Amino acid sequence: MKKLIATFLLTCIIMLCLPFPAKAQLDTLIHQRDTLPELILDNALPQYATDSLMPDLVVNEDSLAAVYAAMTAEMWDDDYFKRFNPSPNKALWYAALFPGGGQIYNRKYWKLPIIYGGLLGLIYGYSFNNKYFTTYSNAYRDLALNSPNKSYLDFLPPGYDVEAKRDYLEKTFKRKKNMYRTWRDYCLVGMIGVYLVSMVDAYVDASLYHFDVSTDLDADKNPTLMLSYKINF
Repeated sequence: MKKLIATFLLTCIIMLCLPFPAKAQLDTLIHQRDTLPELILDNALPQYATDSLMPDLVVNEDSLAAVYAAMTAEMWDDDYFKRFNPSPNKALWYAALFPGGGQIYNRKYWKLPIIYGGLLGLIYGYSFNNKYFTTYSNAYRDLALNSPNKSYLDFLPPGYDVEAKRDYLEKTFKRKKNMYRTWRDYCLVGMIGVYLVSMVDAYVDASLYHFDVSTDLDADKNPTLMLSYKINF
């Protein structure tokens, strides 16, 4: 278990140290290309326009849309910058094959430490509680059946009068056994829950990958003519 946790921590450190690919930056432009956010207008487009596409252009409000269209058109011609369009069904199947597969397919790598951290924590909890459940089960069984193994003596100090406190010890060992079994089962249910949540998250994330979350959601305020007709008989 210690080796497993160490491997997980090392993987997280390596993932955090790796630079994000250029595709991640392009996806930000893609999702907001219709709204032209101020951050892109003030920083990315003027430099891009003056350096690569239109060296002599003075970027202003009138020419900004044309520069942005030219920039995106150039990117779409490159195979590396093709728009990523994830399939919800594929994301669901990848997540079902192994935990985190759907998140990797959707390129949401930052969710992997959350998923694997939850699974590793629950696996450790399952192992810990199962260990004590087995230990108290053996002690309760040996005490109730007067087994020659006498594993219950590992919990008692030397010279402890077992016969005088037999009923108390049987109730205590039984209660501890049931308690650790319940916690172990909770950890198992939690692992299944994390697995199912990762599948749902991958499917929903792929379905809403191109959902417009911009602030440019103004209503259309163009005037229109509304006519009403009334026919009397």
